[in-house]
Amino acid sequence: MDPFQYFHYCAKGADARNFILCNADFKAVFNIIALCAAVTGVTVVSFSIEDSHPHILLFGTLARCARFKVLFESICRHYAADTRKGGAGFLLRGELYSIGEDLAYLRNVAVYTIIQATKDGKWIMPYDYKWGTGSMYFRGGFYTPVWLFDDEGIVREPVRFGSLSAKERQRIVHSRQYTIPDDWLICNGLILPSNYIDVGRFESIYKTPNCFRVFLSSTRSREEEMLTRMAEERGVALEDGEARSCCGDECKVLFGTRDPRRLNAMQRIELARVLRRKHHLTRRQLATVVRLPEEEIRQWIP
Repeated sequence: MDPFQYFHYCAKGADARNFILCNADFKAVFNIIALCAAVTGVTVVSFSIEDSHPHILLFGTLARCARFKVLFESICRHYAADTRKGGAGFLLRGELYSIGEDLAYLRNVAVYTIIQATKDGKWIMPYDYKWGTGSMYFRGGFYTPVWLFDDEGIVREPVRFGSLSAKERQRIVHSRQYTIPDDWLICNGLILPSNYIDVGRFESIYKTPNCFRVFLSSTRSREEEMLTRMAEERGVALEDGEARSCCGDECKVLFGTRDPRRLNAMQRIELARVLRRKHHLTRRQLATVVRLPEEEIRQWIP
């Protein structure tokens, strides 16, 4: 049985290039996150979008969260190809990090997914950042969501997605194949996070506003611990030639051939497990050397 668990999706600098080039890109990625949540059934707990890469906290099965990752990157890639000449060198290859059972680590990661704009030097606090969900948690009473304000500061009324024309709907979701529920609310061209963000789940991670405040003031030691855990989870990216050589050696020992193409699917999974355990290859490299889709690797390799 594939248990429900928390995952942190993000991309390091070398694996993301020309991710956001303009305000239209921010809006597109903002809406693509919503679309992927609707299509995969994954619970999105929090997120923030930076010019260089996104941070998203997901809750769901490994299989569904892996599908969220693949779908998100695919739709973003197609969006870039459709809106930029030659794709403008767009690159996004994220990682899906399992959080595990450590509550303190989960609290570090959850807050990390919403403080990126402030942490990276933007002159704004997380609760005012438009391209993240930091404004949604531990709010008292009534408040006006930041996404309801247009560029002139006027509060606009949300509309139902189903009330829009087919052309408008496609322009919002950036997909001909996938869509969102008709009753989801749209404002200023944005799919409102209130349609799908699990605010209660985020708040339950901290239990009290005071606990959240403590973790919001993220210390360097907490951040270093989290980055170390992410590096351990990601694995080691060897040179491609060395990774192929390791694969050939282990394949020969296990199955008497150096060519993984001669193996069936389950033998390739077994080979990937050995390579992960002994050589700490990244899941992306495992997918390449054993010749299986990365989505399949993520379902089988912890």
